[in-house]
Amino acid sequence: MIRTGIVGFGFAAQTFHLPFLSIHPDFEPVAVVSSNHDLVAEKLPSAAYYSNIEEMLRDAELDLVIITTPNHTHFDLAKQSLEADCHVLLEKPFVVNSGQGLELIKIANARGKILCPYQNRRWDGDFLTVKALIESDELGQVRVFESNFDRFRPEVRQRWREQAGEGSGILYDLGSHLVDQALHLFGSPLAVTAHCKAMRPQSQATDYFKMTLHYADKEVVLNSSPYRSGKGSRFVVQGDKATFSCAGLDIQEQQLRDGVTVTNSEFGRQQHIGKLEIGDNVTEKDIELEHGCYSELFASLASAILNGTTPPIDPYDAVKGIYTLELAQHASEAGKTERWEF
Repeated sequence: MIRTGIVGFGFAAQTFHLPFLSIHPDFEPVAVVSSNHDLVAEKLPSAAYYSNIEEMLRDAELDLVIITTPNHTHFDLAKQSLEADCHVLLEKPFVVNSGQGLELIKIANARGKILCPYQNRRWDGDFLTVKALIESDELGQVRVFESNFDRFRPEVRQRWREQAGEGSGILYDLGSHLVDQALHLFGSPLAVTAHCKAMRPQSQATDYFKMTLHYADKEVVLNSSPYRSGKGSRFVVQGDKATFSCAGLDIQEQQLRDGVTVTNSEFGRQQHIGKLEIGDNVTEKDIELEHGCYSELFASLASAILNGTTPPIDPYDAVKGIYTLELAQHASEAGKTERWEF
């Protein structure tokens, strides 16, 4: 069993981690650091409660620490955990600047520990479908790739993610997903152009962005808006053979919010389909989207810890993602395209 401690017990921990830890036979959640003792006792009564990470690392005899706290705390908490000889699963965004990420990787390597970014949306059903279509060459050579993660949230909410602060705002929140998916498919770009704005009244953090990753043979456009009502476009992928498009968001987050158990046969089954438009005559073909499977991340992590297999996410990928977000901010502030030099 992998003795697991959870740092932070808010929405991310309860929604994206605990449902999988609770059913996977290799994980044993034994400790939680939180400011809410009663909530921990209700949701995870078998776990020991701690008010700070120092006590947990000293007393709980952990193998793995999962960090789900506000973004600006990630570096210090991950560093403490690695130096206590624990593996670390670190929520996105990995850290708030790329230098911190490189330092964590150095510590993890020196300690022989796994440092795994939680980039769960590599296992979104729509993204898995896009990846499969590209790998099968059904689209041909991709020339234009558009990825949107929009919401209808026209009013600022009193949440730390939407307040001013290092690593706050939608660029680091949703942008970290879109950038990770793009770099996973296409590797490092040549340059980045971006417009990042606090568009809503009283907004103190970026709540809208449009980012373009420039490659020698393609353009990758990543967008997020707080003003998109209805079911907007998620992916539009234009190749020299065909174009794929789909709308709506992967269903797993909503199912987790609704309490659907991850062992349910319907978990991850998408409720919408994609469309493949082929050639100049536009032959249309419906594409059933792949099942989403966040559980694969946990299964792969367990195997890496217990059997020495390759971890599900390379932390260096996450550092490149953070560097891309930094470059996007610089490009937006300067009003120019910034060259990729990482």
